[in-house]
Amino acid sequence: MIVAGIDIGSRAAKAVVMNDGNIVSSTICDTGPESVKTSQMTMGRVLEGTGLALDDMEYVVATGYGRVLVPFAKENISEISCHARGITWYFPEVRTILDMGGQDCKAINCDAEGRVNNFIMNDKCAGGTGRFLEMIAEVLNIPLEKIGEVALRSKQAIPFNTICAVFAKSEAIAYLRKGVGKEDILAGLNDAIATRCLNLLKRVSIQKEFTITGGIAKNKGMVAQLREKVGLDPFLCEDPQIIGALGAALFARDRCQGKTVAVEAKVQYGYSDGTGNYFITIDTGRCDGCGECVPACPHGIIEVAADEGGQLKTRVKEEARKKLALLCPGHRECVGKLGVNCHRACTRDAISHTW
Repeated sequence: MIVAGIDIGSRAAKAVVMNDGNIVSSTICDTGPESVKTSQMTMGRVLEGTGLALDDMEYVVATGYGRVLVPFAKENISEISCHARGITWYFPEVRTILDMGGQDCKAINCDAEGRVNNFIMNDKCAGGTGRFLEMIAEVLNIPLEKIGEVALRSKQAIPFNTICAVFAKSEAIAYLRKGVGKEDILAGLNDAIATRCLNLLKRVSIQKEFTITGGIAKNKGMVAQLREKVGLDPFLCEDPQIIGALGAALFARDRCQGKTVAVEAKVQYGYSDGTGNYFITIDTGRCDGCGECVPACPHGIIEVAADEGGQLKTRVKEEARKKLALLCPGHRECVGKLGVNCHRACTRDAISHTW
């Protein structure tokens, strides 16, 4: 049984080919401006030297930000589900996952089968993501793949007031001009990012079977800071950047075997910053897709759409996720002004807020 998974991320595209449950080939490419061309290039790259062609794939599943634009995929599945499924192929005992990607960070709680019980993503800004670290590496004139090792040489980490991509960059430049060592700047940023990640993990519960996935998991300095903050030694697979594509390939194998995809139980949208926690939580197990919450939202943040299992469920619109701070005033304000909110409109108590 030959299947493939492809993960079109914001900064990198990954693909995995499996045959009878074993990895045949994997690859990582830069994500280009067009997802269709990127997906075709990535699949071409992963098939090189295998003696296989795209037509030999019995099933292909796509994931990541560009998943809906992969023309040869028979199905697309969220990166949250794919990361949980992929990492439990390596480590069935894992229950807590920190996925550090190009544009956001996600904390995930899953079971032994890789089914997602709860997850939260912090995509308010680029701070603490792969793109953020790329930008800092450019400022410090250090190759991206070397910044982790440089940070480990630090003797005194420099405190950062923020990891907002804009302000942190300005702070880093200011420290450089004062003669502060690059290793101390990087160590300070890693410490600030690790603190933010710890707060995310606490919201889904931290269990000792803890892992880090995504490209930033290759950063030794960041892993060291997370190990210290979380107080646990994370499980790390050979290449944590391909986990999403691996999970997609495993779902492709499931489809060939007639198995269905398990849908996330709870979804949390929002962010944490210095002023507090701002989250909308949707319990998809309780939600029956009735849609009563949609007209109750005056800012049009919520919609009802089919999930990966084909069931209608409430969700926050993709285009609203990075703007929640501006669009959603909080459920109390909605009640005060309108007498109703999405939480009260839901008869099954599937929507809650932390505001």
